[in-house]
Amino acid sequence: MFALLPAALAACQAGQPAIADSTGPINAKQWSPAGLYLAGQHAVDTGDMKMAADLLPLALQSDPGNGALAQQALIALISDGRFDQAIALAKQTVETDPKAPLAAIMLAVDAVHRDKPARARELLTGMGEDAVGRIAQPLILAWLTLEELGLDPAEAAMKPVAAVDGLKPLVESHLAMMEEIAGKPADAEKRFAKLIDEDHVTSHVIEVYLDLLHRQGKDKEAEKVLAKFRGMSDEITGAMADKLAQKLKQPAPKQPLIDTPAKGVAEVLFDIGGLLRSDKLNGQSILFSRLALYLNPQLDIAKLLVGGLLQDGKHLESAIEAYRAIPADSPYHWSAQLAIADNLRDLERTDEALKQLQDLVASEPTRAEAAITLGDLYRKEKRFGDAAAAYTTAIERIGKPQQNDWAVFYFRGTAYERNKQWDKAEPDFLKALELSPDQPYVLNYLAYTWVEKREHLDKALPMLEKAVEARPEEGFIVDSLGWAYFQLGDYKKAVGYLERAVELQPDDPVLNDHLGDAYWRVGRKAEARFQWSRALNFKPEPDTVGQIESKIQNGMPAETGKPTQQDG
Repeated sequence: MFALLPAALAACQAGQPAIADSTGPINAKQWSPAGLYLAGQHAVDTGDMKMAADLLPLALQSDPGNGALAQQALIALISDGRFDQAIALAKQTVETDPKAPLAAIMLAVDAVHRDKPARARELLTGMGEDAVGRIAQPLILAWLTLEELGLDPAEAAMKPVAAVDGLKPLVESHLAMMEEIAGKPADAEKRFAKLIDEDHVTSHVIEVYLDLLHRQGKDKEAEKVLAKFRGMSDEITGAMADKLAQKLKQPAPKQPLIDTPAKGVAEVLFDIGGLLRSDKLNGQSILFSRLALYLNPQLDIAKLLVGGLLQDGKHLESAIEAYRAIPADSPYHWSAQLAIADNLRDLERTDEALKQLQDLVASEPTRAEAAITLGDLYRKEKRFGDAAAAYTTAIERIGKPQQNDWAVFYFRGTAYERNKQWDKAEPDFLKALELSPDQPYVLNYLAYTWVEKREHLDKALPMLEKAVEARPEEGFIVDSLGWAYFQLGDYKKAVGYLERAVELQPDDPVLNDHLGDAYWRVGRKAEARFQWSRALNFKPEPDTVGQIESKIQNGMPAETGKPTQQDG
């Protein structure tokens, strides 16, 4: 179908606006129906739901009986958060197809939003089945049943989902939330505790459980849960734990986080969105996450999920908008702010990204993540002195480094080395190896630099061999071993590794340059000049261009003596 896209667009009237940037209303009269449909479909397939929501409803006006097109338009409208239009289209859809699953779910969610549970139940029980609906329908009906009939019938309604492999913990978390609303906080507490004991835990389950304990006056128990959460989490999740700890020091709220069936349904929709993302079904995931936010606009973890899905699809401006909707007191604010910096960097708004990270470093003086990310960005911009300073801040904040902190020392070492401060770089590489002795990237960088400096060649060669054994598919690591043999004067062996390196990374200027040198030393001079010419074509570092051009013109100077493995 996509091969027809240029032809379809060409069929549209001359002088029509480009569709690459949907900054204003689209005039349907300027488009052929085929152009609207194909461009809208292309937008869906590329994840640009803002564009799809502009185009597909217009295409549907020319073909109102097309059920498949109506489905795609509805997906686009919901995914872009245009609920007034989505509800209107869903009503039209169920008039012609009462069992249409997505339209029924949209209208049922709207009925819950308007506190019309009977209408929601009617829509859900009459909808057709699809894979997602078989999970969503029983869970939503369970929350509606809780309000109407009580806890036991609600639990019974979820049994079909509990029987699905891997989904029982999901059902248990919803049952715990229901037990609290039903006036059984002790039962809810036990159920949450069991989920955590069995490692069926997410940051959001922890958030809801801590809220329950705090309102029960069990702050010491809450602190134990939080400590366990910190122990099983990464640095970013640690920032969430800090916010949750702050909430424990504040007066307990009177109402639970999930205090109405509508919020319970929002939890269902968010959980389905998360399941779909884990299955890499991002298009459906964002749809259910938007529905969750329609019912509960304060569900910050759903905003984080929407932002992540938009970021995955490279819709970076929209992702930033989603992340910025997360308030400063939210447990997910820190993750969102770091993600905004990533998006600004990818948009090449480098100054804004640097300012964002600098502000984060200053705002949380005990946290290391923003300082590490700031160092990474400085390093990408070749501001190596600034990068080393940022990594130093991170290392100071880490305190006693653990095994997984090797990367911070490695990156600071690379920054020092590129800043011509080898006396500071070498100890960092050694520290990184102390923390993670077999780390191939550290082995490669340190040993390669030793080879370049003609130092510790007896240690460098086995280190490089270990790195290649661990990463045989990475050309720059294979090149390092080949270059070590070159420096040792074993040119024949060097050629074998350097040829393999260029096969793996054929457009790298350094690798082609090295292979040219090795060819020259074994007498393959025409091939050497060819490799040097290739190196020039691949934009080498400016300070090496003159050297390569000189070798092409004059060849390499005669050898003055070969080093041995004992040198250095």
